[in-house]
Amino acid sequence: MKDREKEIDIVKIAADEMLKGSKMLGEHCKVCGFPLFQDRKGNKYCVYCRTLKEREEKEVKREIVSPSSGDNYEKIVDKKIEYLFKRLEGEYDVARIVEITEAIKALLKLKSKLE
Repeated sequence: MKDREKEIDIVKIAADEMLKGSKMLGEHCKVCGFPLFQDRKGNKYCVYCRTLKEREEKEVKREIVSPSSGDNYEKIVDKKIEYLFKRLEGEYDVARIVEITEAIKALLKLKSKLE
């Protein structure tokens, strides 16, 4: 049931993008295979990957705010940085590369503040 709920969620998000004026293109994301969208400014993006990124960022924030006992803030940030570098390695979409790089920069800045 959870997979079906996720499917419906992403379909709703894709429909919302079209209502905002974005176009669904005949191209597909090289990472997940979901159709790419193009906003009014001409920027191409993947709704599915962007949604996953937003959820991951919320998860990072949640872990930083309330880490499980015994976990060290720096270790959590290190894990997230490592994860993002792995995602970056397989990424081909320039916009997504920029997003991942910005997230890494933010985590590195946070790490320096924690040290």
